[in-house]
Amino acid sequence: MDDLENEVRSILKKKNWLVLSTVDNKNIPHSSVVVYQSDGNNIYCITGKNTLKARNIRQNNKVSVTIPFRKNFFHKIVPAPPAELHFTAVAEIRPFEDQQARKIFAKYLKYHENVENQEDSIWIKITPSRRISTYGVGVKLLKMRNPDKARNFVDLQS
Repeated sequence: MDDLENEVRSILKKKNWLVLSTVDNKNIPHSSVVVYQSDGNNIYCITGKNTLKARNIRQNNKVSVTIPFRKNFFHKIVPAPPAELHFTAVAEIRPFEDQQARKIFAKYLKYHENVENQEDSIWIKITPSRRISTYGVGVKLLKMRNPDKARNFVDLQS
């Protein structure tokens, strides 16, 4: 595994929110910001059974994900876009009792134990495609101003 792939997997594990984009049966896109946890391979988030994103995923499990983030304190003051991971993925609706989702989420937070309407909650398991597009990952902050130098692709090994 190369350094850039290690960094991408680390970002997947360390960050905790992403933009999840789905499409309904009329091809109308919808994006949601969700809290997530990851083991570096799969991503899990919790939502209601009848949310628009859950309904869309039941009809079309192909999704798009963006994870934007600031690299460090200086990134907040330097005029540069956020660093990002972008990828397509396959989403799967999992029951609230799913043990793998609970294990990965519980490793970081005890949130799932405090969900008020557990009977109305589900997990979304997101499996990223092999190819991850990056912006600003493995690049110094000031080089992020040049999109040609800031963009890269990483092919994840299984």
